[in-house]
Amino acid sequence: MVHIAMSAFLAPDRTASPFSESASLASHSVLIVRDDDKNNHLLDTICEFLGVGVEHVSSEEYLAPLLCESRPMAVIADLAGRGQDGFHVMMAVAAHDRTLPVLLLTGDDPALLGAVDAVQEIWGLSRVMTMTDVMEMKLLVDFLCHAARDAGMARMMRI
Repeated sequence: MVHIAMSAFLAPDRTASPFSESASLASHSVLIVRDDDKNNHLLDTICEFLGVGVEHVSSEEYLAPLLCESRPMAVIADLAGRGQDGFHVMMAVAAHDRTLPVLLLTGDDPALLGAVDAVQEIWGLSRVMTMTDVMEMKLLVDFLCHAARDAGMARMMRI
């Protein structure tokens, strides 16, 4: 996991050159795959504050066509989702774009965290981050800012 010590999201950066073809095609939204509505309002509020759109998807919905249709700049999912758990999300993302940022909400199970690392390596995913709780605001904001910057919509500034 990479942290930028002090950064802030400002506004769309029209001069940024995307580093990959998929980044240039990305929409300015995050796809959230969750059945638990408990913290969705918090995720929505943070994304709204950062100027990032949000699309909610039930873990029962098949993710592959949604990734192609909505072209999100990042995906956030529960590792233990009812229908489509984090590992299925990782598989769908790997088939779509191995560089698409994925944030998995994991809880505190060390066995699951080890499995995430193994699956990430096996499927060649390069940008998977885990977070034990949605309330880890700094990690969530860092994840969203990096995804937005890579999608060509953000400028980072030291504050």
